[in-house]
Amino acid sequence: MTEDGAVRASVADGVGTITFDRPKRRNALSLELFGAMADQLDAWRNDDEVAAVILTGGDDVFSAGLDLDLQSGFTQESRKVYSETCLRVYGTLLDYPKPTIAACAGPTLGGGCDIAVFCDIRIGAENGIFGFPQIKFGLTPYFSPLWKIVGLSQAKLLTFSGDRIDAHEALRIGLIDRLVPTGEVVAAATQLAQSIAGTTTKSAMFNKEMALRAPAMDPISALSFETSMYREIIWHPDIVDRIGEAFGKIHKGG
Repeated sequence: MTEDGAVRASVADGVGTITFDRPKRRNALSLELFGAMADQLDAWRNDDEVAAVILTGGDDVFSAGLDLDLQSGFTQESRKVYSETCLRVYGTLLDYPKPTIAACAGPTLGGGCDIAVFCDIRIGAENGIFGFPQIKFGLTPYFSPLWKIVGLSQAKLLTFSGDRIDAHEALRIGLIDRLVPTGEVVAAATQLAQSIAGTTTKSAMFNKEMALRAPAMDPISALSFETSMYREIIWHPDIVDRIGEAFGKIHKGG
């Protein structure tokens, strides 16, 4: 945890959870929160005890976006620091070696929605509200990861207008992958992350690497790449042991 309580972090059952911890500011994104989140992601990058990562603000609010105190007080120097921080945080998420899940409840807006979009999977609660209200002030979001999730037309609707959508519309257009009752989003994300972690950290990382690289390849290159990944993972000691145990149970049962 940071000195100002910007985030809380925990690890259990192969799942690392980063919880934004500025409830009085609706988890507004300060430089401290951004930095603490990036530092924690970096710390877990090579930690074998963490196979998947959840980003959340809890069951009431994900994040209302950029801290208005920071935005209204921008100086030439703070703008530069903020830009560098954005590149670090979003770049870390974009190329993170382990699966990431955003557990989104309540306001998931502006930079908060950007964080969710940069994650691999998004689970939304019924009380979720999504969008990029900064566009109403003439600002811009991150368009590239968004359109790859919801398609060009829906991305244009969201980013040209700055209008907000509820959780049901977010599910309809594919902005979130699963919709759960209010109050259950963190539990649902944890259950999914534990399922991922159950495949082993090595397997989770190999599958994430394929998900990162294969979409940019032509079909033959993707086939060769994915085959090489399979050939490597099948000889990993953890996987060999698992396969052996599974076959042993089958033979005993027979």
